Amino acid sequence: MHIQQGENQPSLARLFEVACQLPTASNREALIRGLTSMTRWFVIDLGARDGILPLVCDHGAGHQVQIFTSAEAANQILKLQEELPASARVVSLPTHEVAAFISGLRNWGVASAIFNAGPWGISWSLDDLIVALWNYRPDSLPDIDALAAQANIGSVEQQARKLWSAVTSLPCWYFISDPVTRTDPMVGICRDQPCVLVFTDPVRARLHARMMDPSTDHEGDRLIALNPQQALYWFRSLATRGISGGIFNDGPCAFFIPMGRMTAPVDAVRSVA
Repeated sequence: MHIQQGENQPSLARLFEVACQLPTASNREALIRGLTSMTRWFVIDLGARDGILPLVCDHGAGHQVQIFTSAEAANQILKLQEELPASARVVSLPTHEVAAFISGLRNWGVASAIFNAGPWGISWSLDDLIVALWNYRPDSLPDIDALAAQANIGSVEQQARKLWSAVTSLPCWYFISDPVTRTDPMVGICRDQPCVLVFTDPVRARLHARMMDPSTDHEGDRLIALNPQQALYWFRSLATRGISGGIFNDGPCAFFIPMGRMTAPVDAVRSVA
């Protein structure tokens, strides 16, 4: 459930201070809940030709993207960074779009995010942020498991259309990145054909990744979040490589969508069983 608290900056500043001084799981949880209740986060855009190229900093073996809770905080850092290009500017990101944005940053070697870099800065892995954004989502999102079960009974075509409409209305679909080629999704087999594993929530995706390979706990950053429009575009590219469809929510509530029907919501959705 997403708890609407309002963007009370003094209260949020206190959460940062407490989480830094005593970084217990509960204090970090309280802070991430406050962060995900905000309507917008802010980054410094360095002026990419396509999309946003955000300011990142070195962090161990990887990089951290710098995220800010206010435009003022971001502008203060921008003024101090004399080496940044003249095109650099502060931009805001609607919170519901952040999961897709940050998961794409792994292509640039980004492994984590730091909020309000400075004395009270707090870091999270990209996967942890993606899951947190889901955990505090609005309650208005549809129950995909219930709709998938209904699609197997009654009027199949009508229920399948309802299921597909609900799936495409979600803010994101989630994938597990391939351990060898991190920009590709994990592939499973359905009816003796290669199919992409797709999940309607990141918690289920992360659990599936851990079940397949316990070392993912140590590797981290395996989640890829894409809005449905981005995902469908990606699927068209994957089709040229022999992928025949998508297995959604692999497990008891799984359903299969053939590649040729991916952009046709009126077509029937077939059960994996």
